Amino acid sequence: MTQAFEGVRVIDFSQVLAGPFAAGQLALLGADVIKIEQPGQGDQMRTMMANNDMADLKLSPGFLGVNTNKRGITVDLKHPDAKEIIHRLLADADVVIENFKAGVIERLGYGYEAVRAVKPDIIYCSISGYGQQGPMKGKAAYDGAIQAASGMMSVTGTPESGPLRVGYMPVDIPTGLTASFAIASALFRRSHTGEGQHLDVAMLDSAMTLLSPNIAKFTMAGMNTERVGNASPTSQGTGDTWPTKDGHIQMTVITDSMTAKMCAVFERPDLAEDPRFATVEGRVEHAEEIKPIIGEVLATRTTAEWMAALGAAGVPVAPVHSIEQLMDFPQLDHRGVMMTMPAPPGLTAEVKVTGAGFHASNGEPEGRTPGPLLGQHTDEVLAEIGYDAAAIQAFRDGNAI
Repeated sequence: MTQAFEGVRVIDFSQVLAGPFAAGQLALLGADVIKIEQPGQGDQMRTMMANNDMADLKLSPGFLGVNTNKRGITVDLKHPDAKEIIHRLLADADVVIENFKAGVIERLGYGYEAVRAVKPDIIYCSISGYGQQGPMKGKAAYDGAIQAASGMMSVTGTPESGPLRVGYMPVDIPTGLTASFAIASALFRRSHTGEGQHLDVAMLDSAMTLLSPNIAKFTMAGMNTERVGNASPTSQGTGDTWPTKDGHIQMTVITDSMTAKMCAVFERPDLAEDPRFATVEGRVEHAEEIKPIIGEVLATRTTAEWMAALGAAGVPVAPVHSIEQLMDFPQLDHRGVMMTMPAPPGLTAEVKVTGAGFHASNGEPEGRTPGPLLGQHTDEVLAEIGYDAAAIQAFRDGNAI
């Protein structure tokens, strides 16, 4: 089956998470992504949060998680011979992705205007912390900084804890999704107009789209979002997270009918009939009274037992999984979100990483090869764009690659 981006070539200058994830999403759908890295060191993510063996190979789990299906080459962008190589790559390219600090890639000679002069219909995506304009352009930004600046941390935690950052990357990965959607839309537009364009994707902007309900609540109603921990933003005491006999369970019971079903499973019809808890208004006003009652009931059985009983009754409920427990979640076997690929050179274990968050009836997203070793495909790609073995060796001898 033909995949959506077969025949599309992407030149990926990006590193760490947001840019590589964006390029990786295109690669899962058939794009030929050529990842360009600095000789010797490569993408910062190659050695971050890795055990010794993986760090030695510059193949950290985090790197492998976002660089599936790519081919990797090394080019010193500051070297005098780099421009010739990059220009040849651009001749057949459709998309360029970069996530340098604003202004850096222009100084290297590969900004949008310079690239467009070589390939007029190029789709050029710049990803940065704060965007390409404004007083914060060019400022360094990692996920945690944007969690803080965007307001995410202000609404996460409890009144006692103060602001908390989230325990995963809620800015980098959605920024990558934003960029991949922007690129897909630009490719679609080009198919009608023949025109390329520059896409300016900011981590701050992307983070704010995730806060849309909270921001609208303030701009439209003047209401700030308070830190409520695990409680439901509806303020109803029947929406929260509670301990069970062997773990934790999360329920979002926010309608009268849901409350009645929950109480029936609990064999507590008295709770459903209690005027304090029978209505939305009552469950808000008496939230702190109902929570410990629910907690006492849930503590009597295991998570699995409550999942079976409450789930069968149609109560919105979920177990609080660790990542280890998630890997054994039966639903994953049916969704195929986890992809398994052969071990790359130097590793013995298969690579198991997440893929795309959707299925397609035709042209399914597919993981074919793990993230590349540093410079793994340099000779292959340079040969494809017309360099013979002697020219490639000369580049290597001169430290251009």
